[in-house]
Amino acid sequence: MSQNAQIGANHDGRWEDKVDAIREVDPDLLLLQEVGWLADPEQANTAREKLGMNLAVAPSRQMNTAVAWKAKTLEWVDTDTRYSDTDLHHGYCSLQLRPLGLPKEWPYPLVAISTHLTPYSVEFAGQEAQLVIARAHRFGGIGLVGGDINHMPLGDEEPDWSLVPPYNRSSRCHRRKTPSDPWLGNRLVGEVFRDGDMTDVAAHLAGSRSDPSLRALTGKGGQLRVDQFHVTPALAPAIVDYRRVDTNSDHYGIVATFDLDRVDLSAASAYS
Repeated sequence: MSQNAQIGANHDGRWEDKVDAIREVDPDLLLLQEVGWLADPEQANTAREKLGMNLAVAPSRQMNTAVAWKAKTLEWVDTDTRYSDTDLHHGYCSLQLRPLGLPKEWPYPLVAISTHLTPYSVEFAGQEAQLVIARAHRFGGIGLVGGDINHMPLGDEEPDWSLVPPYNRSSRCHRRKTPSDPWLGNRLVGEVFRDGDMTDVAAHLAGSRSDPSLRALTGKGGQLRVDQFHVTPALAPAIVDYRRVDTNSDHYGIVATFDLDRVDLSAASAYS
């Protein structure tokens, strides 16, 4: 599950509502964005207790990201936040995890990355995407990137841009030659994920099931499917399901299901 918790949620009771919604989903792996209060160790410990999950919080220049996981299903191996507070606007939290109870032992860990790409520039967000894609492949190639990607995915329909705030149009659309030209979404970030051999989970299932509803918006104000999961080639065959959940935030939560017995270990490899 991935959830943008919305800045300030810890002050007005919305975080408690989200915790209840998360516990109802009962994910083995949880990717969080806009959780700056969890940088406080005491607040992080409280979140661990309420979620019933282990939790790692990444450093950030702006708003922290985090990853939580169930110790009974996933064993922590390492945490990677090397570039989180230097090269990205909001940062990323990347964990290396070993799934427990599988019939085959994996040669490499599962890399799970929670990220929040900058909303202010599609060009800069494309560079951030390049970095997190590299981190997803870096430790063996069984990787997942999820979070608030903030920009248009490939294949989704154009929204009604008149409903989108002007600051989002200016950062998420192509430049117009004249004020009368129509707004068109800039899909640069989606192209970067595609060129990094990443599979967009919702789009993949929308295509295989002929169900465009799986491409529904996740950002309630921005009219786009900004919250996304992208997976490496080794993990793509394990995609089983995807859905949205309403969690009292300005973003829907997104939930993906994977059958880890179907991971293509032949597509995994270590990169230097």
